[in-house]
Amino acid sequence: MIACVWDYYGSDASGTALHFEKHLKEFIQVKHIQNLKTGTQINGNTQSFVWCAGKKEELTVVIEVLKPKHYIPENNFKEFGITL
Repeated sequence: MIACVWDYYGSDASGTALHFEKHLKEFIQVKHIQNLKTGTQINGNTQSFVWCAGKKEELTVVIEVLKPKHYIPENNFKEFGITL
């Protein structure tokens, strides 16, 4: 299991991250992708990130189309506040 991550920085980071997560959930629903979890982690006023976690084979379309900036292995989820 891995998590795909999209980072946002600046004064609007939290709002942008929350907005992106909304569209990420819509994308997952439209593409009929099962067994993925999403979330937003807000780290202070100027840094936030959105994550989408699941088995790599279930994340293939998300990775190919939405091009995450980072990947987090399952053993590091807790460190980044990712809970399933």
